[in-house]
Amino acid sequence: MTIGLSQEGAVHSTLNLFCLPYAGGSATIYREWPAHLPRWIKLIPLHMPGRGVRQQLAPMHRWPELLDLLLEDMRPDLDQPFAIFGHSMGALVGLELAHAIRRRYGLSPLWFGASACAAPARREPGGDWLTCPESAVLEQMRSLNGTPEELLLSRDLMNLVLPFMRADFHLCGSYAYRQRPPLACTVLALGSNSDDVSLDPTNLSAWSLETSGPFVQETLDAGHFFINTHRDTLIELLVASLKQAVTAPRRRLTAVAA
Repeated sequence: MTIGLSQEGAVHSTLNLFCLPYAGGSATIYREWPAHLPRWIKLIPLHMPGRGVRQQLAPMHRWPELLDLLLEDMRPDLDQPFAIFGHSMGALVGLELAHAIRRRYGLSPLWFGASACAAPARREPGGDWLTCPESAVLEQMRSLNGTPEELLLSRDLMNLVLPFMRADFHLCGSYAYRQRPPLACTVLALGSNSDDVSLDPTNLSAWSLETSGPFVQETLDAGHFFINTHRDTLIELLVASLKQAVTAPRRRLTAVAA
């Protein structure tokens, strides 16, 4: 299947855009996105265990079981050209899913977006998040400036939230970089000027090591959670990058074998 331009210059056919949330987040952060996307992009949010529609499923802190779960969700939609986007921890999960899809099905995304996340080559394992004191988890949540203080002080809410926060922080802390053949798609790395991730510019520029294809880096005037505070600007950047990627010459995808 080929995605191309119509006579009016608009992209035709459908691109499946898989989206992953940040640590502690759920697929609901993408709830309003479809209304702001062009019709040729079909947003498919991926649901993390322990929250949202998977609230009854125990949080997962091991990479293999999490990837197996999400790959099963993705497989029915891999018969169309697809792209993957993740914010913060979601970018790491998205990259591992891209490589797992290539290994299992011989398919690759035609675009990958990494948002507010240090590149794999710039990460160092660390953190005893599964057994550390609750105060350490709360302090980490405070440092990210994404949770109002009154919610952090709510005992009932924290009883629900802390198990999957520990699991997500453990996934980030246990992530081990390993060299492997890069993806061949466009990679867009997004950062912000008020985010600790961007203090070292190589944290974002090192995403270029993850592809043999085009690499683009953009910086927003925002904090770590610009996916919420600057949603419209972010979507505009994504759509422009996706359109450029899918209309490049000879972009093709082989469907999953029946």
